[in-house]
Amino acid sequence: MAEGRSNSGIAHKLWITEGTVEKHVHSILSRMRIPGTEDDHRRVLAVLTFLGAR
Repeated sequence: MAEGRSNSGIAHKLWITEGTVEKHVHSILSRMRIPGTEDDHRRVLAVLTFLGAR
């Protein structure tokens, strides 16, 4: 996600199914407690949170 890849792009890079990527992304967003809203993009918020924690 931090490289800007879509679920499909991540799946292709890691040789796994897109469904597997979706499950992992959902798990990551849930653990980070990033709420889904109409105004925000959860994947971008997750990356920004990750980069800020470094």
